[in-house]
Amino acid sequence: MPLAAIGQTTMDEGLLSPLTRLGPVHLRVTDVPAALNVWRDVLGLALLGEDAVMAGLGVGDRTLIVLHAGAETPLPQKARGLFHVAIHVTSRRDLAHTAARLKASGLRYSAQDHLVSESLYVSDPSGNGIEICFDTPERLLRQEISPSGRVALIAADGSAHSGLEPLDVSGLLRDLGNSGHVEPKMARDAFIGHIHLRARAPEMLMKFYLGVLGFRPHIQSRTFGMFDCGTERRAHMVAFNIWARDELREPPPNAAGLDHFTIELGSAQELAAVERRLEAADIPAKRDGRVISSGDPEGNRLRFVVHGD
Repeated sequence: MPLAAIGQTTMDEGLLSPLTRLGPVHLRVTDVPAALNVWRDVLGLALLGEDAVMAGLGVGDRTLIVLHAGAETPLPQKARGLFHVAIHVTSRRDLAHTAARLKASGLRYSAQDHLVSESLYVSDPSGNGIEICFDTPERLLRQEISPSGRVALIAADGSAHSGLEPLDVSGLLRDLGNSGHVEPKMARDAFIGHIHLRARAPEMLMKFYLGVLGFRPHIQSRTFGMFDCGTERRAHMVAFNIWARDELREPPPNAAGLDHFTIELGSAQELAAVERRLEAADIPAKRDGRVISSGDPEGNRLRFVVHGD
């Protein structure tokens, strides 16, 4: 890919519309049945389809995650590529049900309060990172970025937060009351809210996602070690971190991890505009009907489709 062309593409066709959303995320795994023990049995996604080499999971009739067999080794820690895929729930009670299922499973998990969200983190047996997230934007008054790039989140009560405080899981579980009932299934309105990648050159990635695809910038901080972008409606949709620093390594070609993720656009006209921008930046892309397949500068594969296709 001729990286020098990235960022030179003009935005004369506009930014991605607020209708843009993330669709199914496809992951490579070493063992589909073992992965289902986490994705289906603990996280509560429904098995929507399965054959000898793949399994589709989701909520209602919407596919969120597709597991592909064939990986020969788990994704190594601190490997470039997938950091986590985030499934967002729309109520704190739904997050509490997930926390209760995780606690009962015996799986190792963590929980963080990001002020703008509350999140639970776990990995499947292949090392694919997973976040279950409940958005709480009403708690944020403003975001402050110092000249050195340090990020501080100011809460509605005026207190400052790092966005990395531990989440009070005991308090979260109290939202379920005393009935003892734990919902075994993921809420039907859950959705893929963002995807987070480990990166080697985040500035180059941002040039691609902003200057070519048309996302809007959000956080861009080497001091904090994170960059992200989104749309007018959702600011945090695709994120990159450099937290591994010098320990970042390339994953083996046969490793588990991200196969590709899907960006769902609002119209066929917007799909055509993305195709033109990719072509203008001299970025390889393949069109098959109303599906465009391409990749970013670090080899993360993307598919662009239109809602409902």
